[in-house]
Amino acid sequence: MSGMTHFSFDDQSSGWNNPNKTKAQEELLAFRGNLLNQRMKYDLDYKVILAKRRIQAAVDKYGVDNCYVSFSGGKDSTILSHIALSMGLKLEHTFSNTRLEYPECVAFTKEWCRNHGIQLNMVLPDVLPLTVWKKHGYPMFSKESAEILERIRLMKKVNPKKLRKVTGILQRLGYKGKLKTKDGRICVNVKKVKQFLKSKGIKLSAQCCYYLKKKPMKEWQKKSGKYVAIMGVRAQESQMRRTVWVRKGCIYETKDQVVVHPLIFFRDEDIEAYAKKHNIRFADIYYKGLRRNGCFCCGFGCHLTEENNFVTLKRLYPHLVPAVMNHWGFGKICKKCGVKID
Repeated sequence: MSGMTHFSFDDQSSGWNNPNKTKAQEELLAFRGNLLNQRMKYDLDYKVILAKRRIQAAVDKYGVDNCYVSFSGGKDSTILSHIALSMGLKLEHTFSNTRLEYPECVAFTKEWCRNHGIQLNMVLPDVLPLTVWKKHGYPMFSKESAEILERIRLMKKVNPKKLRKVTGILQRLGYKGKLKTKDGRICVNVKKVKQFLKSKGIKLSAQCCYYLKKKPMKEWQKKSGKYVAIMGVRAQESQMRRTVWVRKGCIYETKDQVVVHPLIFFRDEDIEAYAKKHNIRFADIYYKGLRRNGCFCCGFGCHLTEENNFVTLKRLYPHLVPAVMNHWGFGKICKKCGVKID
């Protein structure tokens, strides 16, 4: 099939960015969406086989010395590491430590790699989190919505179709301006939204993901020469990750790296079943009620659940709450965004 290399597709062949897709392109995207749903229903044993095929395909094509496992100490990356080890692959593991990680996860990465004879690379950003938040804005709601609202605030061009994704958030924030026409079409006055955000002192951004995580990793890749990132990303985690697979597949090349997603079809129950089958114990913090690891004060998704990162932080690490809420400014931004913090 045109545009496919190993398990990867490109946007040109699928017509992803083309508003006037051919019938064949529309059928391809629909087929891949359905295929993803079907594969997520496969038995665990077959999903493991598929995961191993993806890892082996990356190693065969790009060379084992160029590959590494992106390891956060979370459940998914732990299962990914175990699968790679079961293949006889002791790939270097690299942990992008934003300085906002749960201590248990940091400790677990070191212990896991030490016990399995794996080289662990701990990558740190060269800028402090507070510096990024003050300059660019805070991570709230979702990465995509924060990026859109930041572009509006900076008066950068925004795809009109994407404005639909922030109308509900604007209403939540108290925006009273017109958002839809009588026939239901999106009608957002970007200048008025900018003025509203400025008047409310609402400064949102997803730039911390870049400066604290992506940028340090890119610099490490360039320095180490390892450019094939094998990650424990799963489609069930977000619509954006589903979309990436439909667009790109399990293995795809970007401008400066190769991305591999062997666990893309795994569901939550698959992760737990695999751990039980192989007697794997995760980082201790998961047995204290944590659902997902990551930055302990990240606001993405915190408006969607009662037990969000801030509530969890207060329960597990109450001594950190004053610094996060007061010194770092999350108390004010959470109040403005209507996000529960206790």
